[in-house]
Amino acid sequence: MALRPRTVDVHVHLLSPEALTAARRSPGRFGVRVVDDAERPRLQIGAEPPTRPLLPALHSLDRHQAFLDQQGIDVAVFGPLMDVAGYGLPAADGAGWSRVQNEALAATLAAAGARHRGLATVPLQDPARAADELRVAVRQLGLRGAMIDPHALGRALGDRAFDPFWRAAVDLGAPVVLHPYALEAVERFGRHYLHNLVGYPFETTLAAASLILGGTLDRFPALDVVLVHGGGFLPYHIGRFDRGHRARPEVAADGAALPSGYLRRFHYDTLVQHPPALAYLVQVVGADRVVLGSDHPFWVGDPEPLASVRRAGLPPDAQAAILGGNAVRLFRLDVTSSHSTEVPP
Repeated sequence: MALRPRTVDVHVHLLSPEALTAARRSPGRFGVRVVDDAERPRLQIGAEPPTRPLLPALHSLDRHQAFLDQQGIDVAVFGPLMDVAGYGLPAADGAGWSRVQNEALAATLAAAGARHRGLATVPLQDPARAADELRVAVRQLGLRGAMIDPHALGRALGDRAFDPFWRAAVDLGAPVVLHPYALEAVERFGRHYLHNLVGYPFETTLAAASLILGGTLDRFPALDVVLVHGGGFLPYHIGRFDRGHRARPEVAADGAALPSGYLRRFHYDTLVQHPPALAYLVQVVGADRVVLGSDHPFWVGDPEPLASVRRAGLPPDAQAAILGGNAVRLFRLDVTSSHSTEVPP
């Protein structure tokens, strides 16, 4: 029996309540504590200050489900909460905390049926451990890839030190979603929420540029990387990158080709929240490189992600690809039956 095309949201965040339970049960294990509040708990990760109070929907699949149903989204690929990734923890503790989160996320999604899939968090402070955790997450837990913070303890993401992690991602066929959270202190972000409005797209741009110019994309031609927030500023200022490549030897110092030639090496989510910007993104990178993203449940997310795609004036085949077809291919989702299940790698 033929099914209508499925819609897939690839930019949603969930911290499994089972991870919170585990942290409450063993306070301080792996350097993680819950600063308890039943509705809006906070976590203290190592020596970091406690996190902001967690929105209830961040640790409640039911509240996510209500949003997805309201918006007509069939499938979600749930990413972790980067606030609690724990990159500042000692490597062994970071690996342990990643495992707690990944096992909890996999269990929560499995208990809810086959409708949704998840992305792993990994201890990026130790790339070899990050590679090991990704292997466990994909092969044993059934997670579909990873989500990482591009701010990796001040080290450029294109540094060869991260190559063990990228190699594992390629070997597993596991997409990696870059999602910013950690920022360096910038006083001029001030009180107007500019850390989010400017800082996060900046981090995504910086990370993407590092992967291009540092040679990561050349070393791993089969690597799949997803840039949230429409790719930050990269697609909209790619001409500046190309001009720099032609004019300044530093830009091409590690042997990268013209930056615009790498735009289609990335995937991009739809979270630009301005229809002409989305239309431009599709024009520049191609409809086959764009995937639906809402960033639920955050305030700066898109409250009507499907409507945003439809307002961009794209042809029907492009809309269908962006609303679900591209994500089905990228994350190996099988939608030929009444349930969404993964296609074996």
